Amino acid sequence: MQNIRIQVIANGRSHRSQEEHAATTIGLTLQRPVIQIADWLGEGQRIEAIAHEVAHLLLVYRSGLGVVGRRIPRPGDSEDVFRFFMSMKGDWVYLLGQISNTTHHLILIDFLKQEYRIEDDLHIYLLHQNFCVAANDNARDKESQYGMGLVAFEYERLVGKIDRAINVDHQSEFFWEAYHLAQKHFGRYGFRSIPAPASYQEDILSFLEALGYQREDFIFFPERE
Repeated sequence: MQNIRIQVIANGRSHRSQEEHAATTIGLTLQRPVIQIADWLGEGQRIEAIAHEVAHLLLVYRSGLGVVGRRIPRPGDSEDVFRFFMSMKGDWVYLLGQISNTTHHLILIDFLKQEYRIEDDLHIYLLHQNFCVAANDNARDKESQYGMGLVAFEYERLVGKIDRAINVDHQSEFFWEAYHLAQKHFGRYGFRSIPAPASYQEDILSFLEALGYQREDFIFFPERE
């Protein structure tokens, strides 16, 4: 990609009960990526955070593992429009963003370590901190709880047993449903087993379908030619 920009932003806190994020990338759907890093990072942490986001971009543009979003309903299709607006109360940004994040993280953490000798300690630290926050959020909408189940799956793959960080008895059925489905659909992902773009998209659509959604309601960015 040409002209990848890097911006320092005032803080790295999201709307979800003050979760902290070191960096994020915007503009993927427009193919004009901008890496935003939090101003509280030290120099070494900034290097880690930027490398982490560049690895995301490599997976999107070189490996074809794009981000998933909701398809805007077609004009005049009353059924699609009705279903779209009835589901707007859910935290789709969190759920769909977490799908792409988790699947990428299973690959890029080892990629950075083995190819560039970059230990992504910052991500592991924030994953632990944010998981403890998210799992105790008692979110009402099921999309948020599905997202938390994905974080739990990632936590066990990259950090350790989730019962060391949260009270597993207090988690919802939606949390556990997403957790087990993530194991089934994404459990084989890793640096040495990067899926082909078609398999990656099918895994995500099958995951969403198993959660009760219709696969035709979703689209991947950037769109494949």
